[in-house]
Amino acid sequence: MTISLRKYEPDDLYKVRDFIIRTQSLLGHPNNWGIDRWEFVPFFQETKNGTLEQWQSRIGIWEDENGDIAAVACDDGDVYFLLDTLEPGVQLVQELFEYAEEKLLIFEPGQLCTRNALAITAEMKGIERIAESRGYTRGPGEDTIMSLTLDRDFQVFLPQGYVIKTGEEVDSRTKALGHIMAFDYAGTSDADKTLLHYGNIAKAPDYRAGLELSVLNTAGEVVSFCSLWWDQANKVATLEPVGTHKAYRRKGLGKAVIYEGLNRLKTLGAVKVYVGSGQTFYRKIGFEPEVSMYRWIQSKR
Repeated sequence: MTISLRKYEPDDLYKVRDFIIRTQSLLGHPNNWGIDRWEFVPFFQETKNGTLEQWQSRIGIWEDENGDIAAVACDDGDVYFLLDTLEPGVQLVQELFEYAEEKLLIFEPGQLCTRNALAITAEMKGIERIAESRGYTRGPGEDTIMSLTLDRDFQVFLPQGYVIKTGEEVDSRTKALGHIMAFDYAGTSDADKTLLHYGNIAKAPDYRAGLELSVLNTAGEVVSFCSLWWDQANKVATLEPVGTHKAYRRKGLGKAVIYEGLNRLKTLGAVKVYVGSGQTFYRKIGFEPEVSMYRWIQSKR
């Protein structure tokens, strides 16, 4: 079967989203990107930065003669190959590498290595071997996708004076301020952009206001929050983003708002939830590692 590269078009948003859902179905877990990242990046991150068209122009799609997607190459800082198999064909993988080296990996002038990296899922040994043959070396550390099975009820303990509200109950500016304070970038130009564009997330295909949850204090400020992206076909969801204002941490607010979200997911029939982080906080509230990815740096041209 012939597989060929073509340019990504904005109308491909749903097609790639469905490919990511199919990947979860075939592998039984995410490969790297879930629908949360595929939608959060364009609808908030790249829109906020004014770089949406540039980001879209860098995406490559490989399709068979039936028009079915076989692979996608894209970036979010580092470079990712979206694939629905752990053992893709060698020719396809070589084309993915060639595309990444031409369009996605950033080489500093005069340097012998890339500034960003290629993220490869640990199970994909064939891709790792090709990476080594092309002069890549695996960097230190790993990125972890963790999961929690929704096989119980989750007790929500909220300290007095706080309340949990849904996406339609909190205005976009208040939610934006919560994001800014949680990630500590108040007073920056990036904060101004967040205030302007945060509400755009609600336009994403899989955004659900009932799964965008905020903890408010007595002043009506968002001091902790989480959003859940629901993949109904696979009965799984992903947490993205999650944050708590640094002055309100260690009060159980983050755990409470996440557990409220998990209970809501259970009513929808969800069986598992993922988070793209290996932080100790998530381990303490019940998440366990499921998928590991390593950053590979090309050290020669």
